[in-house]
Amino acid sequence: MPTSKTDFPPLSQEEVSGIIGMAWSDDTPFEAIALQFGLNEAQVIALMRDQLKARSFRVWRMRVRGRSAKHGSKQDAQQALGLQASAPDWAAALDSGQVDFPVRTTYVKRDALN
Repeated sequence: MPTSKTDFPPLSQEEVSGIIGMAWSDDTPFEAIALQFGLNEAQVIALMRDQLKARSFRVWRMRVRGRSAKHGSKQDAQQALGLQASAPDWAAALDSGQVDFPVRTTYVKRDALN
């Protein structure tokens, strides 16, 4: 398990694109990204800082700072991912490797975020 905000597991380009897309989305809370990719809010911010141009990062940070939709409860995160509300059922399936989280099909490219 990663220990610092900049220490996150190796990610494929598709996963990075998915995380960026979810982070840009106004209705996807950080908790949903944590459930799907295992990155906490500080790690998502570090990833966005690393992957985006400086101006794009500043615009994104101004948009999400203090936004209640990005800091939802765990239940909101489950709903954003389309999971059922019964945590014990999906948690057991997740631990056994039976859950395949959906990956967003729209990928944001760095050049498109000018």
